[in-house]
Amino acid sequence: MYNLLWGLPVLKTKIDPKEFNKKNILNTIEKNYQKKQVRQKWSKSLFKTDIHHSLGDDQNSEFDSPDYSELIKCYEKPIKDYLKTINFQKTTKFKYEIVNYTAAKHVSFMEPHLHIDCEFSMIHYLKFDNKQNSPTVFMSPYSFVDYWVSKKKMQEKVKIDNTMQSWSCGEWQYPTEEDDCLIFPAILKHFVKNKKSDDLRVVLSSNISILED
Repeated sequence: MYNLLWGLPVLKTKIDPKEFNKKNILNTIEKNYQKKQVRQKWSKSLFKTDIHHSLGDDQNSEFDSPDYSELIKCYEKPIKDYLKTINFQKTTKFKYEIVNYTAAKHVSFMEPHLHIDCEFSMIHYLKFDNKQNSPTVFMSPYSFVDYWVSKKKMQEKVKIDNTMQSWSCGEWQYPTEEDDCLIFPAILKHFVKNKKSDDLRVVLSSNISILED
């Protein structure tokens, strides 16, 4: 499914769990989560992000690294489809990497952020219960929504059932299921507000960079 969210191109697709070692990856992440439920090295803001976040693991031998060797191959086709859909040239070269995972089943918050040093981002819902877990919330890139006095009135009158109506919203979240994958411009800010659940919510984040010719 391809659509425009505030005019920015987003691709929502599925990653087939049979094509990679999903169980092994989840086992590693769950073991790491049990060691320390809150680890947040990258945050320097006052938001008090309190999730289990793997960024910086290369310097931390306390936690095991998941084996992404099979999974990373599964990402190439969706990325190519996305770039083709938004009219990139066929000869465009790109690189991509899984940069971190997040895990939580406790009440937690991941602060609003965007991905730097890349052109596009991808999030993959590796383990997700759509009844217990919270989807990613995207934030409007337009500053006027913070001051728009008619926003509430417009939202009450507009039937908001797809991203064409996102112009009237300050935030947006997609209906989310396990194995869903979203690709979007890296400038699109997003955050997560996790609910307490019985099942671990695990999401992988990747960066996609366009290479110079």
